Parts: sequence; C-alpha cells; structure tokens
Amino acid sequence: MRLALAQYRELAAFAQFASDLDEATRKQLERGRLVTELMKQPQYEPLQVWQMALVLFGVNNGYFDDVDVKKALACEKAMQAYIKDKYAALIDRIESTKDLSKDDEAALHEAVKDFKKNGSY
Repeated sequence: MRLALAQYRELAAFAQFASDLDEATRKQLERGRLVTELMKQPQYEPLQVWQMALVLFGVNNGYFDDVDVKKALACEKAMQAYIKDKYAALIDRIESTKDLSKDDEAALHEAVKDFKKNGSY
C-alpha cells in the first residue's frame, strides 16, 4: 500500500501539468485519493486491530473501488458497524490472535461481500 500511495503522489504531481489523462491514469488517481482518504484517523482515536485489518483488507481487495471519495469515510464507518454487528466472532478472533488466518480471510471476504450486498452507505 505504501508503494501505491507513493506512486499516486508522483502521478498526482505529474497530472497537475497534464490536461488530457487516459482512463487508466484517471482510475489510478481516483484510487489514490480514495486510499488517502481511508487512511485518515481522528486524532487521539486509534483504530483497533480488527478495524485496521478491515480497512486494509478492503482497500487491497478492491472493495472500496466503487465508492466515491467523498463517501469513503462514511462507507468505512458503516462497514465497521455492519461487520461488528453481524460478524462479532470473526472480530473477536482477529482481535485475540492479531493475525488474519486463511479461514479468517475467507470469512472476511464473505462478510464484506455481505455488507456490499445488504449494507447501506
């Protein structure tokens, strides 16, 4: 993710001077803006391990790609609330082990897909 953000910053600096950008470049810039927005945290409110894992997992697997940048933080909060409510056992496992096993990763895929299908943001 660090590499993707560095590439975004480089591309954003270059794009300031370009008037005509191709579709791939526009998508990469939009994704970089989205990831930058999702990495913001309120001061003195650190995220729990499961919350960080959920956001990083969602970003790395493209679950936020269809979300407007302006709605990214609201979507993140809604996703956290939905997962916390419906998948408490998964959250407890992630919090207790501080690791994402293959089974937990598969369960997280299903949980996020369930949110995308049923959640509102």
